[in-house]
Amino acid sequence: MIKKIAQGYVKTENVITNLLMIGVVLFVFVAAVMRWAGYPIVWSVEFAQLLFVWVIFLGANRALRENKHIGVDFFTRKLPGKLSAFVEIIMDLLVLGFLGFIFYFGILLSIENSLRLINNLTISYSIVTLSVPVGSALMIITILIKIKEKILKIAGSGE
Repeated sequence: MIKKIAQGYVKTENVITNLLMIGVVLFVFVAAVMRWAGYPIVWSVEFAQLLFVWVIFLGANRALRENKHIGVDFFTRKLPGKLSAFVEIIMDLLVLGFLGFIFYFGILLSIENSLRLINNLTISYSIVTLSVPVGSALMIITILIKIKEKILKIAGSGE
């Protein structure tokens, strides 16, 4: 049951990030064409930026889940299996602390920006800044799952 929910979530997140990226490209392209034609769409750049910020944070979680972030494993590759996994868990805990920091201050930033409006749009700037705590929360969940998997791997291995 939980595995199906997780798979559904991953598929949904992938679809959303893909659609947001397509939206960014389309809005920028349409804005450029309309500006060239002499009919600029004044709100398109701000809207494309809003979508792009969400792509960044949702895409960061996707990259984290798929192990596609840049990593330096020069030293940990040379360590024995359990020690390598232990060092990775410590690094994950450091990342978790940083994400908790970003989550907390992202919420404060969103509250602070709740009354500010996006130029040329009548929506709150907190829609943009909410991407920070939402993305951080998703990455926190992903890191916790990774830590659990590493602990189970250490406990299950005979090294």
